[in-house]
Amino acid sequence: MRKRSRFIALVLSLALAVGMLAGCSGGGETAAPEGTSAQTEAAGAGETVGGSESTDEVPTLRLASLAGSTSDKIDTSWKNHTLQTTLLFRTLFLADSDLQTVQPDLAESYELSDDGLVYTIKMKDGLKWSDGEDLTAEDVAFSIKANLKAAVTNGIYTTAFMYIEGAQEWKDGADDLSGLTVDGNTITITLTTPYATFIPVLAQFDILPEHVLGDVDPLELHNNAYWTQPVCSGMYMVEEHNAGNYYVMVPNPYYEGEAPKIQRIVNYWVTDMVTTAQAGNLDYYTTNNPEEINQFNAMASMEKIPIDILFYRYFICNMSGVDGNENSVMQDVRVREAILHAIDREALATSLFPDLATVVNSGVLNSDPEYNGVTYEYDPELARQLLEEANFDFSQPLRILYYYSDQVSIDFMDAVAYYLNQIGVQTEITQTSTGTVDMFQTRDYDIAYKGLSAFAVNEWYGEYQSTNNNFMNIFGGDTAFDELINQLNESSDPAVRSETLSALQEMEQEMLYKLPLYTIGHVLYINTDHVQIPDGVEFANPWYRSDIDFENWEIVG
Repeated sequence: MRKRSRFIALVLSLALAVGMLAGCSGGGETAAPEGTSAQTEAAGAGETVGGSESTDEVPTLRLASLAGSTSDKIDTSWKNHTLQTTLLFRTLFLADSDLQTVQPDLAESYELSDDGLVYTIKMKDGLKWSDGEDLTAEDVAFSIKANLKAAVTNGIYTTAFMYIEGAQEWKDGADDLSGLTVDGNTITITLTTPYATFIPVLAQFDILPEHVLGDVDPLELHNNAYWTQPVCSGMYMVEEHNAGNYYVMVPNPYYEGEAPKIQRIVNYWVTDMVTTAQAGNLDYYTTNNPEEINQFNAMASMEKIPIDILFYRYFICNMSGVDGNENSVMQDVRVREAILHAIDREALATSLFPDLATVVNSGVLNSDPEYNGVTYEYDPELARQLLEEANFDFSQPLRILYYYSDQVSIDFMDAVAYYLNQIGVQTEITQTSTGTVDMFQTRDYDIAYKGLSAFAVNEWYGEYQSTNNNFMNIFGGDTAFDELINQLNESSDPAVRSETLSALQEMEQEMLYKLPLYTIGHVLYINTDHVQIPDGVEFANPWYRSDIDFENWEIVG
């Protein structure tokens, strides 16, 4: 249910903010339902968890995941990383906090040919899965091939792997992936053109066991029972999984790296993270939800660690699909620009995401050297003028779609409706539970509110690429951006990348297929009454994996 009293307060605060700005210048993600699971309450009371010793008897790190329709399985690691999946699975390389600098993990070393096309990767000897089976280069080849056909995966993987020679033919049914070969413990990957972040992407890509999943249809891999108690390669493995209640992680006896000091981790399936933390059952949590942040800030045991990440919020415009289905409402760029001028993005960022949100005017951040200074100031008169020039039909509501369910997002949508109503635009706002299905397939909207946790700025611009499977359905497969996007992906020369980003920025500001709103930072909370982390650890975007020296984390209370 929408809380209208909150919206009234928001409008008043926005009016005050606008007045203050005029006088000065002249002009979490998703929150969960209330309550907590009975299992978590029992664990908080120090009772037995699934027949194991209580958390009071064995020093235990306590984590949590939101309960839901998939809480019979752990998180599918190819979609987004969590601390849990980072500890259970390994990659060829391990990234530093910048996500670009890497060191060996499963790989011992790699070489790159002078033309930037051929990667020769040598695996370490003696690697094992948690069931004692050998972990080999064949597992790496299997994982890359399966990922190219998988239904659920992070786009950074498929984007990079599509540069492998023969990738499209493999997806279309070829017998093998021609650009990937295995000889003993050596993997050779040949690309069609250079891809500057190929190794950093491999530092995010979890390797899965062919001997367990080799016969599974990649389209159904994310639904497979494997995820209830997976065979793992990381420093931990799943010892026990009580579906919908908890799972227990213990050190993997076949892990050849430095053994972790924490001997037991319990992940609870819960319905509310704040309540779980207040009950003393949560030691590590990341969020960008202001309501949660306020409540976590009030917990003396929770140390707050701000994380600067590249997380965009923006509107996408439903214009024209490759199927020829055209939405006439959004065809005129003046309509798209008018929406930006109609909304006071600065006031919204300040009011809804204090100390977290920063207004942006393109994929290039305002603080970046390539930023060209273009802004879309709050100007309702200009917004209405642009709509009139575009012959916008004010008698028809502008259809707005969004998929976030937290109260802050609901407040945001109410505020957007308020701003648009002020210039005579009616709105019809729909919250979807199917996410990208309604955005890219059903397409019954004019603009949609979307988030992107980007690995790099390449992801933001990659959404304009004509071959992007989702965005071709709303941008019509426009090829105008392709050449510049390819340049950005292929070059590692800072000067070339800077020039390319400047050109991409100008093109997107001219076309306005996406309407940038702001970026949002993230906050990590660690219960320092219970957990001690090593000095000097730097945390990166929590949706990606990096070296956080976890083997030296300790339980202290």
